[in-house]
Amino acid sequence: MKRILFCLVLFFLQAAILWAETKIDVFPPTPYDQATVYINLGFFWAGIIGLVILLRLKLKELERTQKMEQEEAEKEAPLLE
Repeated sequence: MKRILFCLVLFFLQAAILWAETKIDVFPPTPYDQATVYINLGFFWAGIIGLVILLRLKLKELERTQKMEQEEAEKEAPLLE
């Protein structure tokens, strides 16, 4: 019984959303404003890609320095003869 009631409520909620008369414009209507949105999106994604590249470079540098420290520690380790 609860499942049927839940389905009915969900159905009427979706129907109410579809029957709503007021449409809200999410995207700007003028070409100038649309170009501004696209330019801002381009800058945003270029920044994200730049940050990912910087993080990868930093991780490679950290791995290289850890490898160098490990090699130095192996050189200084006493040998059992």
